[in-house]
Amino acid sequence: MHPLDYTGNYFSVEGPLNISRSRQGRPVVFQAGTSPEFMDIAAQHAEVIMAPGHDLEYLKAFTDELKRKVQNQGRSPYDLLMMPSHNPIVGRTEKEALEKLREIESWMPKGYRMPKPGLIGSAEQVAEQIEHWYREGVMDILLIRQDHPAGFKDFIQLVVPILQDRGIFRKEYEDDTLRGNLGLPYPENKYTK
Repeated sequence: MHPLDYTGNYFSVEGPLNISRSRQGRPVVFQAGTSPEFMDIAAQHAEVIMAPGHDLEYLKAFTDELKRKVQNQGRSPYDLLMMPSHNPIVGRTEKEALEKLREIESWMPKGYRMPKPGLIGSAEQVAEQIEHWYREGVMDILLIRQDHPAGFKDFIQLVVPILQDRGIFRKEYEDDTLRGNLGLPYPENKYTK
């Protein structure tokens, strides 16, 4: 614990806060964006990047450039995780997945068509697509959006076991902090003597 002794335009505080420091040091810093300005800020501070997940080649180039900038800041590129967003539509077969897509489209206003999801098909096909993105280094965490009413359940029941068997998704968590489970380093307390 240490005094803050902060005085500003809108408030002043002597401190310190009367609670103990978080076991993970500080919250994990998530950021979203793709602009050059964002990349400069993210290279200094971000630990997880929420990124669009529709174009593998674009995301690969973006990830390579961002990790280069992270390294130029004196940080390890392994301390930055990529989390693309996807709307997987999974079926027991590819035909069933396409039927689910048509069902979702039927709920939309006339003339509107949903872009084809990047992850669609049988559970095996979707698992292969995820594994490919993972092996390409652009998907450390998968952020799932879902339009189909049973989408999360389908993904959990059909795809997750395949990814667990391949060693890409965990079966258990070893740590009791988000930072630890993401494999991110614990920041050093600058006030520790």
